[in-house]
Amino acid sequence: MSLRIDDDDFTRLDALARQTSCSRGEALRRCLTGAQLKSTIDAQALTEVSRVHAHLNRIGGLLKLAIREGVSDRSSYHRLNLELIDSVVDVRRAVNRLAGQR
Repeated sequence: MSLRIDDDDFTRLDALARQTSCSRGEALRRCLTGAQLKSTIDAQALTEVSRVHAHLNRIGGLLKLAIREGVSDRSSYHRLNLELIDSVVDVRRAVNRLAGQR
């Protein structure tokens, strides 16, 4: 079966398919049958927010540990600094993914 639709409708169908991680045909079938279309983009965003939250908790924990126990030697300071930098970089990447900057 073939179907002709104008460019605006095709663009909307294509966006709906991408948003729900379905093919255009599957998205159209689900619309025609009244099935609920769930956005996978929202689920991906929620996963990224969860990752940001976990990384921020890690950063807070590392800082709390450094304040409570102090940094006694140069190697401990260096290790803590590297862990903080890694966590901040992970947060930045997750925020960029949320903003759509991959």
